[in-house]
Amino acid sequence: MHHRTVEQLAAGAGPIHRLDPRVKLVTVLAFVVGVSTLPVVPLTLFLWPAVLVLSALLVAGLPFLFVLSRSLLVLPFVLMVAMFLPFTRGPTPLWVLPGLELTVYQEGLQLSLAILIKGALALLAVEWLVFTTPFHRLLLAMRAFRVPRVIVVTLSFLFRYLDLLADQSQRVRRARMARAPGGTVRWRLRSTGGMIGRLLLRALDRADRVHQAMLARGFDGEIRILSCLQMRRVDVVFLVGAGAGLVAVPILGLVAGGGL
Repeated sequence: MHHRTVEQLAAGAGPIHRLDPRVKLVTVLAFVVGVSTLPVVPLTLFLWPAVLVLSALLVAGLPFLFVLSRSLLVLPFVLMVAMFLPFTRGPTPLWVLPGLELTVYQEGLQLSLAILIKGALALLAVEWLVFTTPFHRLLLAMRAFRVPRVIVVTLSFLFRYLDLLADQSQRVRRARMARAPGGTVRWRLRSTGGMIGRLLLRALDRADRVHQAMLARGFDGEIRILSCLQMRRVDVVFLVGAGAGLVAVPILGLVAGGGL
């Protein structure tokens, strides 16, 4: 994903964009934890979390098709986790796939669907956070919650130099295609391996030079910016409202599980 598009979305001036990033970070973490604790059945339990996250995307004014397209890049990894469960979990067979001698079990199918839905909802919530919060303010919120400094600094540099790494990879690829367009599959694989190696060496060399330059300017491992985070009344109101909506998620799980 080209992070400039993400920054353009995050730089909006809507009411959700102006919220304190600490409030949004806590809200998303609570939502993800609440969704992950929901029982597998019935699947209708996921309707309320889905309404919450879709409403949040709508209020934030995010382009839904863009958000959905970004989700489709990650959901295949969730699918890889869930795709084998219908064939391995549960005592209740539903049907047997003809010619493959594979039995689909009801409990495994329900668990697989629940994992996919939970993954999709959590992903949409994280996208809502990232697409409505400038990255440097998100890092400030992480430091406010005592996330280790090395993790925050690493994420900051990764985000900052992602474009540079992508541009270098494109230049190396164009140079390879200009010198030898076409070629066999075996040759392309060997060439790709060499290209990755050269990119790694360039990245290590640049990282060392950037680090030396930062040390020369007094860098002590902490990234400091002039702006600071301040809680406003609207942030407290949003936190209370979001908390009231999120409390219903574990309550639904307890009711469905017979805990209430």
